[in-house]
Amino acid sequence: MPLTYPLSLPTFADSLLVAEASCELPEQLAQSRTAGGEQLTADLAERLWTGRISIGRQQKHEVGQQEVLVSILGQAGRTFLMYDRRRPNPLLDPTGSILGAASVTILALGGDARELSLAGLPAGYTLSRGDYLSFAYTSLAVSRQALHRVVDATVVANGAGQTALFEVEPFIRPGAVAGAAVTLRKAFCKAVKVAGSGTPNTGRSSLSEGLGFDWVQSLR
Repeated sequence: MPLTYPLSLPTFADSLLVAEASCELPEQLAQSRTAGGEQLTADLAERLWTGRISIGRQQKHEVGQQEVLVSILGQAGRTFLMYDRRRPNPLLDPTGSILGAASVTILALGGDARELSLAGLPAGYTLSRGDYLSFAYTSLAVSRQALHRVVDATVVANGAGQTALFEVEPFIRPGAVAGAAVTLRKAFCKAVKVAGSGTPNTGRSSLSEGLGFDWVQSLR
């Protein structure tokens, strides 16, 4: 059966034999200085998540599987879902067992596109700075996937499973709405492989290594 895109987490991200991974939100700034020494900055573009995946050493029965998964992304329009492999679950719930089957949603959105609050959490559930959350939103009639990271030091749900407003990065884009389902375990974005970033496997017949690629978030 042909694969469908974006490739799901089980099909792609979870099946990679990752040795090293990065995930960051690079700045998109122009900076200049006035004659009086004032520093002027301006945003140039959307801040998008980006990272690199380095595949670990592979035995000969693993080589083809990993190479094909990376290779098929070298065609236009082929997207996949990706999360930060270094921190797949909230810091204080490393296995996701405390969250369990809770249905978490956006409770409210702040007026400055920097804050939101959540509902549907277990009572007392705590999010920490650097934890991820993701949710779907619609912009220009296109369904998109947002990925954010908690900025506040701690966010604690009350007895009703609700939180106060807390800050996230990047800014919340137009189209996010209260009531949207929120993912906290393996919070993800849609991504594409960065063209020309791939490195091939090298090695002998029994072991190979070196396979890797860069990825960047796609909002479409």
